[in-house]
Amino acid sequence: MSGRRTYPEPPVVLGDMDDWLYEARPVSGCTTCTTAKRKLDAAKKAGNASARFEAARVIRAHATHGADG
Repeated sequence: MSGRRTYPEPPVVLGDMDDWLYEARPVSGCTTCTTAKRKLDAAKKAGNASARFEAARVIRAHATHGADG
């Protein structure tokens, strides 16, 4: 082999993506956020990435916030 490099530079090493992927900011007093946060914490403890993502998604995506969720 000629030793010719077929890529421009060494591969990029990404850091831990957990903070970005599972980011969720629950609203205090919101039932939906509280429930999803409990699920997020349980999934993290269990090592269930799919459930963690879904719980974080619920917190980020639901449109209403309030005592009744």
